[in-house]
Amino acid sequence: MALVERSAGDGNEVLVAEALSIGYMQPRHAPLVISEGISVALRKGELVCLLGPNGAGKSTLIRTLAGMQRPLAGRTLLLGECMQHISPRNRARHLSVVLTERVDVGALSASDLVALGRYPYTAWTGRLSATDEKAVRWAMTILGAAPLAQRRVEELSDGERQKVMIARALAQEPAVMILDEPTAFLDLPRRVDIMGTLRRLARETGQAILLSTHDLDLALRSADTVWLLAQGGAFHIGAPEDLVLNGAFQAAFEMDGIEFDPCSGSFRLHHPSAGEIGLHGDGVPALWTRRALEREGFSAKQNGEQLPLAVAIEGHTNQTLWHVRSGAYQQTCESIAEVIACLRSRA
Repeated sequence: MALVERSAGDGNEVLVAEALSIGYMQPRHAPLVISEGISVALRKGELVCLLGPNGAGKSTLIRTLAGMQRPLAGRTLLLGECMQHISPRNRARHLSVVLTERVDVGALSASDLVALGRYPYTAWTGRLSATDEKAVRWAMTILGAAPLAQRRVEELSDGERQKVMIARALAQEPAVMILDEPTAFLDLPRRVDIMGTLRRLARETGQAILLSTHDLDLALRSADTVWLLAQGGAFHIGAPEDLVLNGAFQAAFEMDGIEFDPCSGSFRLHHPSAGEIGLHGDGVPALWTRRALEREGFSAKQNGEQLPLAVAIEGHTNQTLWHVRSGAYQQTCESIAEVIACLRSRA
């Protein structure tokens, strides 16, 4: 029998990686190492987002942490016990996984699919007890999926299906939930909904939730902690704001023609410079006018009265007007689209 290996922690650590090296064994070749020396801890009630460019190894790290792939070195501990020494059934009682791959579930109803999350607790017959049925109803209710209970999974939209898949993982009543790209293929409102739900789950249930995502804006707004895996294996850990301030985001996602803007927390394209332009006004109209001007390559200077080219915003009760001044020329516009057209005509 293998010895049970346990690691000391702060009492809130539920998933711990110690000096982890991830990658793949290769026949007749040295192992392909994607990243090494990863030491992280996932804590109760914490929502962690794993970010990184395509090909950096996010899915490999997810699968290794979940015990689905052996590490090249180091170890992962679940509730203090070495992952490799936990039986699959016991592992499923403490850890649930939602992967990106679309699984064919045949003619199962949404409720039937969520009920599969109770398999670690059922006898060999697979029959649900009253406790199991209560857990299924609770998981579907907290995910807002209760109205979908009797619908066939194959008939659900992508957003509805994803909620049901997360409800299945939640029905396992795990200490840790790991999700690989849970918002992939969803439109913006559904992505916001899923991320908000996962953050609420972490707070209300005390579960530790780790998810990988390409949605940097939502991650920056939602995550308690970000794990940032860059190309070449560099690994950064911290609050989203700290990783922006210390330049880790800019370095990890740097590409020709694209840069990360630490002021807005988003990416922007490099545009040929169109020069400086004065911008007079405030509030929401000024914010979106600035974005449009920067998209055209202008460097907008707030209240730049001395500049020969300027846009002044005038707000009325029912209408906003934009006054474009170029030297002695002036034109009043009723939309940002008209402002851009005017500037282009003067170029």
